[in-house]
Amino acid sequence: MSLIVQLVTFLAGLSRRSGRGKMRKAIFALACALALGTMTTATPVIAQQSRAAVDAFVGYDFARGLRISPSGRYIALIRRETTGDVLVVLDRETRQLSPIQSALASQSGMQIDFVEFKSDQRLVFAYSYRVPVTQQAGSARRTQGRAESTFFRMQHVLSTSIDGSSRIPLYEPSQENVPRYAAASIVSLLPQDENHVLLLTPTADVWRVNVNTGAHTVVETGTSSTIGFVVDSTGVPVLRQEALGFGRGFVWSRRGPGQSSWTEIIRFRGASGANSGPTFEGVGPALQPGQVFVLARREGQDTSGLYVYDAGTGQYTETVQTNAEFDVSSAIRDTENNRILAACWWAYRWTCEPKDDEFGARWDGLVQTLGDQVNVRLVSRAREDGSLWLIETDGPQDLGTFHLYDTNANSISRLIQARPTIPVTQLPTQRVVEYTASDGQRLWGYLWLPPGVTNATNLPTIVVPHGGPEGRDVWGFDPFAMSFAAQGYAVFQPNFRGGGGFGRSFVEAGHRQWGQRMQADVADGTRHLIDVGITDANRVCIAGWSYGGYVAFTATVENADLFKCSMAGAGVSDLPEMLDWVRFGDDNELISGGGGGAQSISYRYWTEAIGDASRDRDMLVRYSAARNADRVNIPLLIIHGDRDRTVPVSQSEIMERAMRRAGKPVRFIRLADTDHYFTPDQGAAWRTVMTESLAFFQEHIGPGVAPGSQ
Repeated sequence: MSLIVQLVTFLAGLSRRSGRGKMRKAIFALACALALGTMTTATPVIAQQSRAAVDAFVGYDFARGLRISPSGRYIALIRRETTGDVLVVLDRETRQLSPIQSALASQSGMQIDFVEFKSDQRLVFAYSYRVPVTQQAGSARRTQGRAESTFFRMQHVLSTSIDGSSRIPLYEPSQENVPRYAAASIVSLLPQDENHVLLLTPTADVWRVNVNTGAHTVVETGTSSTIGFVVDSTGVPVLRQEALGFGRGFVWSRRGPGQSSWTEIIRFRGASGANSGPTFEGVGPALQPGQVFVLARREGQDTSGLYVYDAGTGQYTETVQTNAEFDVSSAIRDTENNRILAACWWAYRWTCEPKDDEFGARWDGLVQTLGDQVNVRLVSRAREDGSLWLIETDGPQDLGTFHLYDTNANSISRLIQARPTIPVTQLPTQRVVEYTASDGQRLWGYLWLPPGVTNATNLPTIVVPHGGPEGRDVWGFDPFAMSFAAQGYAVFQPNFRGGGGFGRSFVEAGHRQWGQRMQADVADGTRHLIDVGITDANRVCIAGWSYGGYVAFTATVENADLFKCSMAGAGVSDLPEMLDWVRFGDDNELISGGGGGAQSISYRYWTEAIGDASRDRDMLVRYSAARNADRVNIPLLIIHGDRDRTVPVSQSEIMERAMRRAGKPVRFIRLADTDHYFTPDQGAAWRTVMTESLAFFQEHIGPGVAPGSQ
């Protein structure tokens, strides 16, 4: 294996690097902390200062991917060090900490992707690294014939003994002849089979792999577009998911026991963020063969729910959980016995409704103990008796903390924090704000207040509309909002019409309302904050990413009386051009996205959501900021990644050119090798987004308030 793709073991890495002494000390400190029963003291602490640094909110979590072994004796986690990821295992009985594997970030962005316990003696984990892909754009009108490149992640899956001494490759890219730039994933850990797991390979075959030898048999063959399977209680794939090319959509199919062919269940739009809750999504095996739990929004229903689905008949046989107001979006499962323990969804906060009496009594007590300021999630359970739970919390003043809950002793202890420790005095607070839109619709959003602010009066404010548009903002850790609020600005995140998570009718209320009703909902919420005295009307800016970037672009034209400046990130500035790109794309589809065609589900969705490119052209032009740059009267900062395949960077280029032609103030920052999303491996890019935005706000509405000054 070449050096660029070599996965370096932790101890070997120590011996080769000049900083090995510091690394030994760090691991020794971590081991000592674990020996004392807590990992908290090993968490980096942000130096005492008046404000929390942007670095606290971007990049990799300090600890992630925690899992507990079937007996509860061992805990595995992925630890982020300065040089990259380290997979470590804690023996809770001996208090020994074993570094299993490291992945040096300097070697093509290598990282550890996941870890799972197969047994108390065997782990399954994966690592990946970036592989550049370059394709000539040919005569593409938007690329002018230049070559473009992007990165995909090449993945390897291994099994290892609990002490890291015996590693067995389970999947290597060289084992498949057809290259495909997709990740492998575990379809099922097969809890009743002590030697095997089901693995979905990047070429969409399902392997039954022996974790002790690496030998495998192919038990299912997918299509070129297959991206996932769901098995029933016998370990047989009964649901199949396919992704249609170039964002055209997703297809779910079923095949019951004894059936030889797959039957399509549903085909739905595939635009990024284009569904209010799952239309159909497999969750996991139910009790009976051929049956699975699914999240679905059934015909005639406004919100999605959790159901038992029969793959043989195509019928929903049991309703597990529905909610009239919010989309059910997740479930806590007993993977040993294929039972649902709780159904979960985002309300104002993360909410789980227990479906098992014993589990419910413990869960309700746990949530009450941890308090209503944090979201509580069950990450992993010791599946032999279910008595030990790994719990993760996060909230406005909790950037992510892992806890161990012993149900037998009815005790909870903190294990480790996901991100560096920041004094609570440097963290903002969050609250729910309700308001009435100008047409009478009741709406609400989240208001972040700067650290130490108790008298929320006349604050400089940043309005941050969410992306999607069928996304939504949630309670708790939010890098974008917290970075701004920590620097002394109030931050308002309105959940406007067209957003997701509140049912289909709320989404459809935003259709063909880009720049209109959806824009007014954001402006109405901002005016409410001014009217009640929270926001200083002379110190308000807007900042958004993706659809939020569209809102920020449009605000420079439609709401210039309300905002003093606008930061538009990865936003749409020209609706006719965006629809044209979705339909036609360019010759370099692999790199640039788009090009689904007029009959693609993606294009039809965006036509339904935004407007028809021909019939509604006047409306689309009217609400495209780039077509109205002469009406812009506030400073504009544009930021966009040059590897964005969701909203092409050409949308920002178009706006910059329009602004300069109109003689309007604009600055455009192009982020190199950056895509559309807030992924941790792009921490440096997001640091640029935050710091440049903050400097922009300070220039135009002044600095944020000092900690504790109000």
